[in-house]
Amino acid sequence: MPDALIRPKCVRPTAHRSRWSELGFWLLVGNLLLVAVTLGWLHLGPVTPEQRPLLGNLLFVITHLSLVLLSWRVAHAAWIDSHTRRGWGLITLGAFLYWCGEVIWAIQELLLKIEPFPSLADVGYLSFFPFVLAGLLNFARPLISRVERILFWLDLSVVTIGTATLVWYFPLRAITEAQHETLLELVLTLAYPAGDAVLLVGLAVWVMRPRRERAVAPRLWLTLGMFSFLFADLRFAYEEALDAYQVGGFTDIFYHLATLTLMIAAYLDYWGRHDLPDPPPRRVRRPVWSLALLPYVTVTAVYALLIPLAFGWPLFAPSAQDATTLSILILVAALLFVLVMARQAVAGRELARLQAEHAKQESRARFASLARHSSDLICLTDASLRPLFISDSVQRVLGYAPAELMGAPLFDWLSTEARSDAASFIARVVMTPDLTLCAEWPMRHADGSWREIEILATNLLHNPAVGGLVLNGRDITERKGYEQELEQARAAAEAANRAKGEFLANMSHEIRTPMNAVIGLSRLLLDSELTAHQRDYLERIHLAATALLGVLNDILDYSKIEAGQMHLEAIPMRLTDVIATVRSLFAIQAEKKGLTLDFIIDPAIPALLRGDPLRLLQVLNNLVGNALKFTHSGGVQVRVSCGVSSHNHNAAENAEYAEQLLHLAVQDSGIGLTPAQLERLFNVFHQADASTTRQYGGTGLGLSICKRLTALMGGEIGVESVAGQGSTFWFTVRLTRIDAADMAEALDQLAPIPTRFDWIPTDHAAQAERPASVNSTTEYSADPTATPLDAATWREQLQELDQLLAAHNSRARHLNRTLNAACLGTTLESGYAPVAAAIAQLDFAVARERLQPLLVGS
Repeated sequence: MPDALIRPKCVRPTAHRSRWSELGFWLLVGNLLLVAVTLGWLHLGPVTPEQRPLLGNLLFVITHLSLVLLSWRVAHAAWIDSHTRRGWGLITLGAFLYWCGEVIWAIQELLLKIEPFPSLADVGYLSFFPFVLAGLLNFARPLISRVERILFWLDLSVVTIGTATLVWYFPLRAITEAQHETLLELVLTLAYPAGDAVLLVGLAVWVMRPRRERAVAPRLWLTLGMFSFLFADLRFAYEEALDAYQVGGFTDIFYHLATLTLMIAAYLDYWGRHDLPDPPPRRVRRPVWSLALLPYVTVTAVYALLIPLAFGWPLFAPSAQDATTLSILILVAALLFVLVMARQAVAGRELARLQAEHAKQESRARFASLARHSSDLICLTDASLRPLFISDSVQRVLGYAPAELMGAPLFDWLSTEARSDAASFIARVVMTPDLTLCAEWPMRHADGSWREIEILATNLLHNPAVGGLVLNGRDITERKGYEQELEQARAAAEAANRAKGEFLANMSHEIRTPMNAVIGLSRLLLDSELTAHQRDYLERIHLAATALLGVLNDILDYSKIEAGQMHLEAIPMRLTDVIATVRSLFAIQAEKKGLTLDFIIDPAIPALLRGDPLRLLQVLNNLVGNALKFTHSGGVQVRVSCGVSSHNHNAAENAEYAEQLLHLAVQDSGIGLTPAQLERLFNVFHQADASTTRQYGGTGLGLSICKRLTALMGGEIGVESVAGQGSTFWFTVRLTRIDAADMAEALDQLAPIPTRFDWIPTDHAAQAERPASVNSTTEYSADPTATPLDAATWREQLQELDQLLAAHNSRARHLNRTLNAACLGTTLESGYAPVAAAIAQLDFAVARERLQPLLVGS
């Protein structure tokens, strides 16, 4: 074989002009010219009967040898894929055996002058069929899925049955009905149509499932060559059975046409671009029946044969229209119909599946297009966290290319400690479809560092358009660092705040200790013999120290609240005792300013409650003190009522519950507040006006402490005010009722308040002078422990008190408490109350003036 015909295995022809310079091209052109000239000479030229077999056999030998050469070089081209080379190698072997048969035929017919059929040449001819069939099947795409195999075998069954029916009806019936000298001649005559039918099935398999989508031209030429060969072979068998075959006749034209088309297919496949991948499918890859019409062509051919026979149309010879033939054709047609229907059902389901898969692929393509432009890491995985898609942003987040993460589950990029938690998290995600869960995973960066990734996972496994877990990841490493810094700053601020609170508390205690000494010593000095100037100075010192002690108490309370160290008591208490204490503290102050101080208590309030009387008294004292401070005319009114519980809407039903909500309001006719002042009234160290501190005094802590205390007691505080018309400060507290069974024990635990006053006099004249609001309140009963005094004892003690007041002796306060307790609940209380109030304010001069009418009356 010439070296120029077969190129080295490692050299691929790339230059277009090299096609015209290599022997393969000229061999193909030479065969085309040789076939054309020879067939033209045989049909048109003056050819003798002796020359016709010679020219015909020589032409067959030369063309088939050229086919062997061209297919052999394709089988040995190193740049062609192994499946294609193997297929052409098998075709080369089949063509070589066929060429051997042609040589033997020519020798027997031309040299030995014997009949070449049947002979040894038939062995070479028949050997062509299995090797070419194997080559065609090697070109076919392998069966992968179960549905694909079902469709293939259904298609193959339709093609095989239809082709066998057509072959049986046309050539085989004529062949079997013809006269044959020997049984071998009959068998060989039938073997060629049978081999053609098998080869046609193999061709159908390859056409329906081509391995190489790009090799269109070689596939078309090879298919045309095979069909030409099959047609020529069937015609040869038919003519041979009728003893009508002639060398160089019409049948040989199709033989030579088949040989030339196979040579063209081999030439084109040798020069084809085998280095390019097949293009991606642009549409849904439909089932194979839509790519191969051959099964339906065979079915159509069978029905085209059956219908004229069934209706007696004169399209065929009368001898073919017998009942047996018609019955066989009807049976075959019914079988083909059943197979086609079954095939269509399977193909329809497969088409629906492929369309759904195509929709999923398009959805994933859109998802990928969106994900590529996202700054976050977006990943689509299966239930085992194996990636199906990873966005390009993984390069920025983790430093890996998307292809580097596609091979293994994402668990491999997590720290060992986090993998178990991540597995539990993914299990929860899989169990909750359509629900987005959040987690934080430490993931390894390409540079070896660890990154904190916030993962939002959504289970869309059930969604056919997605079919996976969608993970959205964001690098929060810097944010976690900022959070740690912020947490450290917050801890430092809390520590500083605690240190400040401890400092304030310690300083308040340190200052209160000497301040108590100042107050105590000044009080002792006030009980001694003093001149008027000395007493005045000491009283000022005493009042200033008491005021400073109040400021220190406010600071200490605020520090306790801020530090969370303010704890409330839950002890039995009488609300009337708290109100009486407030009245005793502020009655003289209201009288000095010429203001009224009225108290209204709802009779529905229980006599005993459980709570913290000290803190309740602290809030009331602050509000009443502020009201008297900022009121110059009119008065102050304190109202206490039962609040509406969260369980019901009236006080009667509220009695069924252990919790008692109280609503307390302090209304004054003072200077009032503007809306701007109301917005920031309860802020720490804030007062309504900058000049308030200078004009009225105060630190701005009182209302802030009241707000915190009411919140601790389960209530709230608020204010309603109009500038120039007064204000109403209200607050609510939640106290606990005391059951009747626990009443006796609660009375034993009750701590008496010594400064209780009953402002409802028993004499009708004094009662008539009281405001209506006061008269409508609950009347307090006298203390049963008080010892009644006769007139002589009362007069003696009043005279002793007058002497002590004149001498500014501190023993006057002790005697005052005795007298106050003795007259409590009697007709003497209303007259003695102003004296007791002045003594409580350490205003002994005023107390002595108020005592004189009592001395005269007694």
